[in-house]
Amino acid sequence: EVILLTEGTPTVEPALLNLVETRVGQPLSMVAVRESITHLFSLGRFQDVQVDGSEAPGGVRLRYDLIPLHSVRRVNFRGTAGLPERLLRRTVADRFGATPPVGRADEVARTLERLYRDRGYLTPTVRAVAVVEHEPERTLLTFEIAAGPRSRIAGVRIDGDPLEPRESFLRSIHAEPGAAYDPSAIREGLAKFVTRMRRRARYEATASFRGTPSPDSTVVDLGIDVQAGPAVTVAFEGDPLPKDKIEEFVPVAREASVAEDLIEDSVSRIVSYLQRDGYRTASVTPERQERDGALRIVFTVRRGLQYRIAQGTEVIGNRALPLEQLRPALAKLQAGDVFVESNLGTAVSAIAGMYQRLGYAGVKVSASENELAAAATVKPSITIVEGPRTVIGAVTFEGNANLPDVQLRAVIMSTEGAPYYEPRVVADREAVLLEYLNAGYSTATVVLTPIASADGTRATLALRITEGPQTIVDHIVIVGNTRTDEQVIERELLLGEGKPLGLEDLLESQRRLAALGLFRRIRITQVAHGGTARQDVLVTVEESAATTLSYGGGLEVGKRLLATGPSRGAEERFELAPRGFFDIGRRNIGGKNRSVNLYSRLSLRPDVAPLDDPERSVSGFGFSDYRIVGTYREPRALGVKADLTLTAAVEQGVRSSFNFARKGVNVEMARRLSPGVRTSLRYSFGTTRTFDEQLTEQEQAAIDRFLPQVRLSGFAGGISRDTRDDVLDPGRGTFLSAEGSVAARALGGQVGFLKSYLQGYWFHRIPGARRVIFAGRTALGLAHGFERQVPASETDPDVTVTVDDLPASERFFAGGDTTIRGFALDAVGAPNTVSLTGFPKGGNAVLIMNGELRVPLFGDLGAAFFVDGGNVFNRVTEFDSGALRGSAGLGIRYRSPIGPIRFDVGFKMDRREVAGRLEPRRAFHFSIGQAF
Repeated sequence: EVILLTEGTPTVEPALLNLVETRVGQPLSMVAVRESITHLFSLGRFQDVQVDGSEAPGGVRLRYDLIPLHSVRRVNFRGTAGLPERLLRRTVADRFGATPPVGRADEVARTLERLYRDRGYLTPTVRAVAVVEHEPERTLLTFEIAAGPRSRIAGVRIDGDPLEPRESFLRSIHAEPGAAYDPSAIREGLAKFVTRMRRRARYEATASFRGTPSPDSTVVDLGIDVQAGPAVTVAFEGDPLPKDKIEEFVPVAREASVAEDLIEDSVSRIVSYLQRDGYRTASVTPERQERDGALRIVFTVRRGLQYRIAQGTEVIGNRALPLEQLRPALAKLQAGDVFVESNLGTAVSAIAGMYQRLGYAGVKVSASENELAAAATVKPSITIVEGPRTVIGAVTFEGNANLPDVQLRAVIMSTEGAPYYEPRVVADREAVLLEYLNAGYSTATVVLTPIASADGTRATLALRITEGPQTIVDHIVIVGNTRTDEQVIERELLLGEGKPLGLEDLLESQRRLAALGLFRRIRITQVAHGGTARQDVLVTVEESAATTLSYGGGLEVGKRLLATGPSRGAEERFELAPRGFFDIGRRNIGGKNRSVNLYSRLSLRPDVAPLDDPERSVSGFGFSDYRIVGTYREPRALGVKADLTLTAAVEQGVRSSFNFARKGVNVEMARRLSPGVRTSLRYSFGTTRTFDEQLTEQEQAAIDRFLPQVRLSGFAGGISRDTRDDVLDPGRGTFLSAEGSVAARALGGQVGFLKSYLQGYWFHRIPGARRVIFAGRTALGLAHGFERQVPASETDPDVTVTVDDLPASERFFAGGDTTIRGFALDAVGAPNTVSLTGFPKGGNAVLIMNGELRVPLFGDLGAAFFVDGGNVFNRVTEFDSGALRGSAGLGIRYRSPIGPIRFDVGFKMDRREVAGRLEPRRAFHFSIGQAF
């Protein structure tokens, strides 16, 4: 019999029983007992495990007494705290976690005492008291605090000149006599002082302080050492340099420093720049000139002569490779070109690489510049000593008792008869070693020795392998998950009990657990058993807070078409719309990684009277734009590898030609086929009502006249592939997506249609030292409505009309800061998609094309140059690629912590007369985030 007791009470907890190696009916083994103790200890739940054996019928009775390590479930603070409790909790959580273990309680207390001393409480005492409770097993950790009196500042002595009145300086650094002594605030104030000085070009400014407390620690005398440093200027003498390059060459202002290594780097940058222009003897001499409290750093530039290549570059000794094959390496060494020494070195390296990839492992390539008698001219020459070409004779494996040759050959690139190329051979050795690590042989070694033939033309690759023991996973122990179901963690683990402990499986398991978003910290470690090849895998997690809360506000600025004048014609006007949002969520519901969220957004916008009621009074501003969304998400729902999302939303929105109110629910199943490929299937049901129309009854689509509130029901499917390196500000990669949807009366809607939308983004970094990015986008939308008969009026239902339009909320629009800049929101469209007063009706087809060059300027500031084009067409059959409208422009980008902030100005390429008015020449756009 085997009995497990927790504080004297029997337990049959499966997680504990699974870790006990001594089984009923098996021989008693001390090794199994020791391993059982190791497994149980690895849980981190017990401070002691005691095993006792006694005689029983048919054998022995083993009793495991488990003495719990009562984990901390709550932390309290008691006493005269003096400081806010939220500050105390944050200090503890940042270093020790929200509930630190009892074993670190004294360390936590010392940390809190340091916090108090740093806030001016010089005689604090903090004592930790742990209270153990049972049923449930937990510990309450209380810190009893006696902050003591807070010291005040008595006298202040300033050594040095802060270059401002004493009173204002002391006030700015929180060090006025009589004020509370707060070392952390003084340090922060002095740091800001140094920053101010450096903004005034005093880059050697320093500031520090020391406090001398009285015997009873009630007052402190301060000594402040301030060195403003000299005002720094940078000057250049000798030969001129491009003015737009000065900040790049000598980043003294940007780095706010005149350190010696920065000056040396600046000299190196200037010399390298001049040498790239052919001034091979260029020199730069820096000099520090200090006078009258000012520091002048002078760079004396001597360019010398600009050297050019006289007669091209001579290549000697190339028997195996013809000169034509080598010409790409000599592209920058042609006759008449400026001679750059680094180009010659690059050509030598490129030619050597060509030969080495063909198997000429011993090739030697050298170069000489050969200065000619004619002034500032050279005739470079490259000499090649090819040596023998070496091919691989055979690849042999020795010592691989457990992994067969065929498995190892599959991971290497070197094959018999292939050229011997050393980097490829080194990669093969690493590939074989990785194969062993992934198979659980953590101590394996691989030595690859090339054995050359006497004439050097063949080389045998001999791989000598020392496998070592294979590590097998004995038990997987998961600890730290107080709310999360173990199955949620287990299904993300690629490691399994009884399987090899592979490196790739271990790393991928940790990545997948992190992707869940449930844990603050994740650690996967191995727990070895003495003298065995079996190891436990200990998965330790620290759960994130279950409730999330976020809120914020902002201001939307953009151009919008508004009805103006007696004719109610559309005119582009700037609109300011303050907005705020609130989001609250609960994750990991039931421990199954389920989550619910409630998101709300509210915007304040100017009121607009509808066309059919121009006399309606408007209050000026109203909450005409809002959105409330409730979301439920369950990963791997219904036993399939797809995530289920249920969404219910109520919203009201503003378009240029109408406002709309929508209510609906969505059910979506989404699955990632790979890290970059995502598929989804969605069902939607909802109603949409349009109002405040700016179109006459004759200009409105039939469906909007006869069904101002329309019910839609349909399915949509999509697939996307994303290889962008950064979602907010990509520098390379692509994003491709395709979505198709169908709505039908048979599904419960009032009308039906087919709709598709395809788009592709492409980002490419142009080669060069600066991060210049070309970004492009193409988007195509096509839709077709199904015909149906609807009553022409409520009074005469027998008279019907045919409706085959899309509802206004489903039609395509273009124009604005994310589609075609140079136009106001929704202002682009073919003539028959625009009303007589200039308001857009939308259409069944849209094409949008964008090209943008993003160029860094200095620091976090950049510029963009763009060309946008496209149009909206009433019907798919009216699609005309020759009728596109376009705009071009430029913008400013600022890389902020919340993403790129951009300001764009777009100019129309073909201004037209709309509603009797010539379109504005330009449009301004301000937004956060890239246009695409």
